[in-house]
Amino acid sequence: MSAFEQPLYVSRRTPTSLWQEYRIFPDRLELQAWILFHTVVILAREIQAIEVRRSFFSGRKGFAWGIKLDNSDLCRHVLVTRKSGFWKRFAFTPDDPDEFVRVCQSII
Repeated sequence: MSAFEQPLYVSRRTPTSLWQEYRIFPDRLELQAWILFHTVVILAREIQAIEVRRSFFSGRKGFAWGIKLDNSDLCRHVLVTRKSGFWKRFAFTPDDPDEFVRVCQSII
């Protein structure tokens, strides 16, 4: 981890994401989390699954159990499942969930 390392993808800050930023680096994800008062770092080798989920209002598979970093249940969002750790599932809303998942799958 270098302080000058350029991310592969940076999600724009939006009201849906509560103005948080989500970044993908070649070896990790960095998920800014105001609610947890720090940035969650998930190493690429620790990612078990990543998927785009629908909103809670769309019916099945919309609600996500786990830590919600923003308004993820209210719109299309990304759900990341880690292999280990106290909290294994994180739901968050990048500006383009499909592109975020595509780029993330390229590093795992």
